[in-house]
Amino acid sequence: MAPKLSDSVEGLRAAGNQSFRNGQFAEAAALYSRALRALQAQASSNPEEESVLYSNRAACHLKDGNCTDCIKDCTSALDLVPFVVKPLLRRASAYEALEKYPLAYVDYMTVLQIDGSVTAALEGINRMTRALRDSLGPEWRLKVPSVPLVPVSAQKRWDYMPSENHKETAKIKSRETTTAKNRVPSAGDVERARVLKEEGNELVKKGNHKKAIEKYSESLSFSNLESATYSNSTSWTPFSCSTSCRSISMDQCIILVQLSLCLAWLISTQPSYSMVASG
Repeated sequence: MAPKLSDSVEGLRAAGNQSFRNGQFAEAAALYSRALRALQAQASSNPEEESVLYSNRAACHLKDGNCTDCIKDCTSALDLVPFVVKPLLRRASAYEALEKYPLAYVDYMTVLQIDGSVTAALEGINRMTRALRDSLGPEWRLKVPSVPLVPVSAQKRWDYMPSENHKETAKIKSRETTTAKNRVPSAGDVERARVLKEEGNELVKKGNHKKAIEKYSESLSFSNLESATYSNSTSWTPFSCSTSCRSISMDQCIILVQLSLCLAWLISTQPSYSMVASG
């Protein structure tokens, strides 16, 4: 005889998690719904727990292809606790599946403001950029909703402090600033920047993150983005400085995120790199 299911919020949530892991998404959604009703019946509110339950139920809807209800639950989760990565990613995926690319773009960009190392968001931005350019034309950036500004308190911010090749990094910074300053990129420069970015992408796929960083940095120099934008501050992350991203192109923003992702990988896997939390 199966054990009696707990009627507590914690018990129902745990049972929902287990059903989700077992691939029983409809059952998991029903359990999360019961947990939500139990939580909402309590005298005291718990917005964090309620937000998680909505987000979990949204994941069930997404797995079952019910994108509309996924979006509704993610929105409810974010209304309770704004700027949380999981519901933002789930809502972005649902918007993308419904071909609502401008809305998906906004959510993916919001995730990258919170944490520039989220691979799913970076890949999503690449897909949305291509889709929006194809559907809306070269001026697509003027036709999409504005991306909300994520408060610093919600951002995952790190100090990047490479302890090796420091002198070489300084040389690269100086060279890039000298060559890029006051120079309008030619058509050849733009194409060279694109090729270097693609070479960097291929190096990331092969696991050669150090070499990819060099390619991305060189790509930025060809696209006339001064190195001061992304490397003059040890606390730089590509989307913690929203004013910088407003002043450059989306392609440059994407390269900055890719550069950040490579740095994050190096810091997490190599002892020669150190990472210190800044806030």
